[in-house]
Amino acid sequence: MPSESLPGVDCTRTATSEPQLLELGPDLTVYVGAERDARFIYKEIYQDHCYDIAPLPSNPFIVDAGANIGLFTLYFKAKYPGARILAFEPAPLIFDLYRRNLALHSVPLDDIDAHACALGAEPATSKMLTYFPNAPGNSTFVPGEKELLRKALPAEHYQRMIDRSSAGATQVGVPVERLSHFLDGYQDLEQIDFLKVDVESWELDVLLGIDDRHWEMVRNAAIEVSELSGLRQDIEALLRDKGFSVKRELAAWSYQTAPTYTLLARRDAGIKH
Repeated sequence: MPSESLPGVDCTRTATSEPQLLELGPDLTVYVGAERDARFIYKEIYQDHCYDIAPLPSNPFIVDAGANIGLFTLYFKAKYPGARILAFEPAPLIFDLYRRNLALHSVPLDDIDAHACALGAEPATSKMLTYFPNAPGNSTFVPGEKELLRKALPAEHYQRMIDRSSAGATQVGVPVERLSHFLDGYQDLEQIDFLKVDVESWELDVLLGIDDRHWEMVRNAAIEVSELSGLRQDIEALLRDKGFSVKRELAAWSYQTAPTYTLLARRDAGIKH
């Protein structure tokens, strides 16, 4: 998820060590660590409505893989107050902002099951995450893909933007667990109404951590994938194999030489209400 230039945002400003309260729009103020990153995600979710892909039940069960500072969670809790959300954010500093933002907006903690870990195909006690303090949403287990992105951008301006976003990168060890490990803890779970995955070229690993018994419960999914990752065709094939119809949408901010897509997966059968 490259953090593109946005009107009214100082693109030279780096992340601060202390979280700042930022008014993202007339409807939302949150704690952020990197302003440009937060405004980019806000635009995607609140203005472009990139995750409004299907009607959901009044009390949906939602999985948020790549929860970041909580904008997706806040948006869907406002839209569906009865929603239960299982959320994952591996970067410790960003997970702290996630919890602060839920508390700031008085989100009932009984409705949120949030974990400071990554999802993957196999569990691991500690896996090295490349954390970008100036663009936390770009933090990744696959830093080489970011260099591919830089080389794919034709204009020097965009290459400098990637360089600024990547400045100060650090390595942090984070735990990894399979999604089905957590889903097994819900004894009453019958349906997963929405699975959202935005994990910076780690998408296939997340999906491979879902057992067939849980795939059968998933009704809708939205998976962001960069063409540079080389994962898109495998992810589309996996989703179709699990019984989904798949639609590919080019992200509005995507670069022509480095396209990023949102894969929208739906089951043909109707949802339960």
